[in-house]
Amino acid sequence: MTKWLLKSWCRADFFICGAGLIGNVLLLIGLVTAAVNTSIAGFTPIIWILLAFILYMTMIFSVVLRIMTRLESNQ
Repeated sequence: MTKWLLKSWCRADFFICGAGLIGNVLLLIGLVTAAVNTSIAGFTPIIWILLAFILYMTMIFSVVLRIMTRLESNQ
C-alpha cells in the first residue's frame, strides 16, 4: 500500500490544495451567513463552519499520512 501512496502523491497535492480552498470558501460562506443572519439551502452558519472544519482536518490528516509514508519508505 505504501508504494501506491507514493505513486499518488501528485494527486494528493491537488487534493490537499483543493480541500484548503474549498474549506476557505465554506468558512467565508459561514461567516457571511452569520453576519447577515440567514441560511442558504437550509444550512445554518454553524453547518457551513463545521463543513469547513471537516475539510481542514482532512487536509491535516492527508499531510500526516504523507509524512508517515515517507518515513516508512525510508526504513
